[in-house]
Amino acid sequence: MIKNIIYAILLGVGMAACLSQREEDIGGEADQAATAASTETELTEEMATPDPASFIIQKGRVGELAIGTPIDSMRNQVPVGYTIADTTLTQEGNQSTAYLLKPEGAAKGLLIEQGCNPTCNVWRINVQHPDFRTPKGIGVGSKYSEVQEQHPISTVTLADGGFVAVSNGAGMSFVLDTSQLPQNRIASYTPETVPANTIVKRILIY
Repeated sequence: MIKNIIYAILLGVGMAACLSQREEDIGGEADQAATAASTETELTEEMATPDPASFIIQKGRVGELAIGTPIDSMRNQVPVGYTIADTTLTQEGNQSTAYLLKPEGAAKGLLIEQGCNPTCNVWRINVQHPDFRTPKGIGVGSKYSEVQEQHPISTVTLADGGFVAVSNGAGMSFVLDTSQLPQNRIASYTPETVPANTIVKRILIY
């Protein structure tokens, strides 16, 4: 009788040890799975971060996107952390297809205009997001005085649906915000007389 009791006790202890080991194994597997999922998420987030170099505006290009790039190549080589979508522009009563290339989660980015003759290539890049900057720090939101200091203005004119300061040397046009300017004087401004605090609202690269 005593032997049976001892045997039962030993059997119970053995089963408890087995169950405890099994729970530890399952817990370890769950921890490993959670760690792997967390690492994968971190890697995905890291991969989705745009390259800082893609935000640099230079003569004839923004990041790796250059004027003259075939549209098919642009659509097939979207930079990491960016999305691209077709859109329609209406200019002088005519509609044309353009492309909105922007950082993921952003409302604005680069509006890509195309020229087709007969193949379609990037004709002009319309910078609309303030994170894009020239190497000298000029971008959407900069003051006209800052632009003029870093990229001398050749002329100012009403064009492209706005008031534009053209820098031939930089190969860029800076579309200015005229909401704070006297509307009856805009056509008479020269590069020297545009108010210093006038803000850049878009940049055109051509």
